[in-house]
Amino acid sequence: MNTNDEMNEKNSGFTPAEQNPRPPMMPPPMRAGVMTNVVPSAEPRNEEPLSENPGMRELFEALLRRPRDLAALFENAPVGGMLGKLLGIAGLSLLVFGFVLGCFSRHEQLWAAPVKVLGGMMFAALICYPSLYVFSTLAGARISPKAVVLGLAGAMALAGMLLLGLAPALWIFVESTRSFGFIGMLAVAAWLVAMFFALRFIKSCAAAAGSFHRGPVTVWSILFLIVTLQLSTTLRPILGRSDRFLQLDEKRFFLEHWGMTMGERVEIPEDVSSGVSTQENKNNRSDYEGR
Repeated sequence: MNTNDEMNEKNSGFTPAEQNPRPPMMPPPMRAGVMTNVVPSAEPRNEEPLSENPGMRELFEALLRRPRDLAALFENAPVGGMLGKLLGIAGLSLLVFGFVLGCFSRHEQLWAAPVKVLGGMMFAALICYPSLYVFSTLAGARISPKAVVLGLAGAMALAGMLLLGLAPALWIFVESTRSFGFIGMLAVAAWLVAMFFALRFIKSCAAAAGSFHRGPVTVWSILFLIVTLQLSTTLRPILGRSDRFLQLDEKRFFLEHWGMTMGERVEIPEDVSSGVSTQENKNNRSDYEGR
């Protein structure tokens, strides 16, 4: 640095680098087809609130996508309209699922199995309703008996829709195998999946009513599941055939019944028109009666 530069620096008070600053660095231009690492902030979707008396389509979507929002409506919703819709969804879905199970043995089971599946679910809900109200109150929920009825109907409707969705896959195996144990295992697995989400809906209803303890509702859920499984044995036969609609004179625990029949292979007896005598038909039928 010469003498003149030193004098100018002293007079101005700035160094040459400060007098001639470098231009700021600009980001490289974006090329077409090249993604950057900048991720836009995700904004929550603002869904419209559910109507006080939702229609069938809105109710169907709310059961699957917005169960907590639907549960919040039960306290002030009109009982008649919503209860009828929920029971209608549950009834139709369970009848279709029962019909698929009846296709395994066909004949009278095409109508008997749907009636037993629907009747068993309704009976289980009826006898477990008082305990659900008690356990929900123990959990801290401020819930009315009307809201408990709607919550139980919603759980049955959700279970029915899930069973209806699984029915086509189950029907493929029903029509392609005669293994009683395998079809029984698939039916129980589908039932457990449906009950898992249905009982989770019950917990959502209790949470929407202000419950702060999970234990009581969890205990009731286990109780309700066991009741439905026991009714599947009490209302037998559902998969097999029998000369009687029900076999209430022979009592079995459902685990005992599964152990006796799960490993067997059921052969559907031929009708009399196929060349098998009536007596032989009855003897063959007794081999799998009561399943």
